[in-house]
Amino acid sequence: MDIIDFHTHPYLSGDEFLNFYPECFEPSPEQMKSDLERAGIRHAAGSVLLKRGYTADEGFAYIRECNDKALELKRLWGDFYTPGFHIHPHFVEESVAEVERMNRHGVKLIGELVPYMHGWSDYSCKGLHTILEAAEQYGMTVSFHTMKDEQAEMTRMIEAHPKLVFVAAHPNEKEYYLLHLERLKKYDNFRLDLSGTGIFRYGLIAYGVNKVGSEKFIFGTDYPICNPGMYVNAVLHEPISDADKENILFRNAQKLLR
Repeated sequence: MDIIDFHTHPYLSGDEFLNFYPECFEPSPEQMKSDLERAGIRHAAGSVLLKRGYTADEGFAYIRECNDKALELKRLWGDFYTPGFHIHPHFVEESVAEVERMNRHGVKLIGELVPYMHGWSDYSCKGLHTILEAAEQYGMTVSFHTMKDEQAEMTRMIEAHPKLVFVAAHPNEKEYYLLHLERLKKYDNFRLDLSGTGIFRYGLIAYGVNKVGSEKFIFGTDYPICNPGMYVNAVLHEPISDADKENILFRNAQKLLR
């Protein structure tokens, strides 16, 4: 069975290696590819994040550096990797230009957006709305970090841009997972990726499949923060059909990533 990891944060060096125990690893692109393939993963997607942290002094240059590194990894890995890129609502003009630049490179995945790491917080703000309007004409997909205090704002973002597909990252614990399920029922342009907190709760996937169907879930690991083998086996061990497992592990992401 093919497996696509929709949610990774790839790295060229230790400067981008987001792992809590970096002393145990040699942070190189070769290690990442080997780690994922050893877990059965044949394709990875996601955005680069810099460990040094965003500062207002660097401004959009910091965002562009993340995106440039993602393009460099694409050149290195070819068909193994789909890059995601960052935008920033405080820099609307620059972000719209970045949408157009990345589209010229054939990149259609925005994010994972991680506002708390980049100095912004509102998913329904005017600046982000303007940027996403520009992304609509290219039929892009938006991966975004679940902000627990932004439930209404996340919903407004999804509602305002029906031409974009939004993929929330992380089910989280049951209180927030149930809110995601309500959005999955209501919005055709909304998906949930299974990376990060939540998937270790046995039955979470089966419960969601029973409520909304397997077509709404995307497999992700949040590598290198999380162990990819654990996430693969969490899906394989759930009491759902083989067809549902195939949807979650690769078919749904395949449709989004083309």
